[in-house]
Amino acid sequence: MLAKLLVSLNLFIFSVHGASLNLENITETQFDGITKEFGANFVHTAVTPPESLGAIFGIEVGLVVGTTASPVTDKVVKSVSPSSSAPRIPHGGLMAQVSVPFGISAEAVIIPETEADDLSISVLTMAAKWTLTESLIKLPLVDIAARLHFGSAEAASKTTGDVSSVPVDSKVEFESSSWGTNLSVGLNLVLLKPYVGLGYVSTDTEIGVSATSGTIFDSSFSSASSAKKSHSGAHLFVGAELDLFLLHIGVEYSNVFGIEKYTAKFSLA
Repeated sequence: MLAKLLVSLNLFIFSVHGASLNLENITETQFDGITKEFGANFVHTAVTPPESLGAIFGIEVGLVVGTTASPVTDKVVKSVSPSSSAPRIPHGGLMAQVSVPFGISAEAVIIPETEADDLSISVLTMAAKWTLTESLIKLPLVDIAARLHFGSAEAASKTTGDVSSVPVDSKVEFESSSWGTNLSVGLNLVLLKPYVGLGYVSTDTEIGVSATSGTIFDSSFSSASSAKKSHSGAHLFVGAELDLFLLHIGVEYSNVFGIEKYTAKFSLA
């Protein structure tokens, strides 16, 4: 059952209104925007407040799903096919969090490598979280946590027609890696746990085409089959978790160097 759920989630993650994500004649300015959007989309978030899961031990397992605003990607996709669109890039995966003494927690979000139809995707993001108010300082109703996170993602979409002289059934491929650190502060109101955080994020994103000939880039930008771009900047996030004892429901808004991202969580803890 879990395997079927993950496969269904994988298809949702990288489907763009049921069509392959065809890209064509990407300019340098557009490439800068697309890589920023995809890089932000795969930055780690498990939608967890700064509080740990327990003074001795705790475990949480669930799903996270969300979308990232992608106006630049949408414009390029529509230029190839007016009937297609990509105003938001979906993201998500199976999430887990484990807490041990001294306020130390480990988080992970994963989508095992999966291929179906014209799409393929794999995601792994991880974080180490230290809840300072568990061991270093004590504040009533307030939790403070520092987090260091890393992530990587790969996705591919087969072309459905000749794109910039690229043969049919070639693959447009995306690879993104990220790392970052942040500090979050939250209120522990028993059932409701709102929080806010600020940090720094750095991403490296590569986009290319796997084909015997052709390129997806505008000739004024590049004649190569792939290109790579790095981005870095501020990471602001605001969220809340509803703690119904065994069931946890969370929502989070984040802004990763100017890119807006929304994520929801459903888990058992």
